[in-house]
Amino acid sequence: MKKRPITAAVLGACIAAAALTGCGGAAPGLSAASLPTASGPVRPPTVARGLPAERDLTAMVLPATGTDSRLTQGLDGFAQLVGHARLQECAEGAGVRPAEVPPPAYIGWSDLPDLGFIGRHGLTMSVPALPSASPSGRAAGRTDRAAQQRCETEGRAAAKEFKDLYSPLQSLWWPEVSAVRDDPRAREALRTLPGCLKRYGVEVEDEDGFFALVDRTVQGIEDGAEAARADRGLGAAYAACMAPVEAVREPLRTARRTAFEAAHHDELRALERGLLPRIRELEHRHGLTFGHPVP
Repeated sequence: MKKRPITAAVLGACIAAAALTGCGGAAPGLSAASLPTASGPVRPPTVARGLPAERDLTAMVLPATGTDSRLTQGLDGFAQLVGHARLQECAEGAGVRPAEVPPPAYIGWSDLPDLGFIGRHGLTMSVPALPSASPSGRAAGRTDRAAQQRCETEGRAAAKEFKDLYSPLQSLWWPEVSAVRDDPRAREALRTLPGCLKRYGVEVEDEDGFFALVDRTVQGIEDGAEAARADRGLGAAYAACMAPVEAVREPLRTARRTAFEAAHHDELRALERGLLPRIRELEHRHGLTFGHPVP
């Protein structure tokens, strides 16, 4: 599986189409006023804090639905938080300003679209994993590039050490998710997407064309509030039109997961014994709280 974040899928589709459309040049995006209204009130997404139940561990490590992927985002976000915490601790101990790195965030994947989230918030939003009261990471300190690089390396190593608990098994699962896209039933369902989007005033040839249009539209609107409104409108159309597609694909993924669980029973039982206790240990060590995004 190309484990592409939704945002990367949008940007990647635009780059792929650049020679033909200019991604904002010859083929302009849509205006916010022409797009449907997102479902629900306009408010920022939230983060549910707290460890998942043990019964949810399989869905967290081996997501088969967009809703499952919220916990998976939480797991990857927690790895980022561990790395961020170690970076901060190292920099503080060395008396240096932390290196500038992307802040921890929860980011969805294009092959597991969370339509409940996309329909309300659009396709280009990522959710900050750090609580709003957390330090920004730009604490005072001297500039010492060697020490900063050492701390950055320690942060990456801490994140990797945690991800190594589950990523070997999860990496075997992603191709199963990707394979569903090639199932004839899923392909047939996806062919309905352009016609459905057209009913919302969005004319594209396929899903990649839609992602390219999202990028052109959002990047082409200078006003931030209007760009966000356009993103939400496109997300609302996408969520509505992908619902019947996901209604076909989700049972296919779930069936594959059932077979995968049977084939990897011992690895899953080992994760059940070790993953949640390790998360609790890291929460205590670094003052973190596990969380996951919710619409």
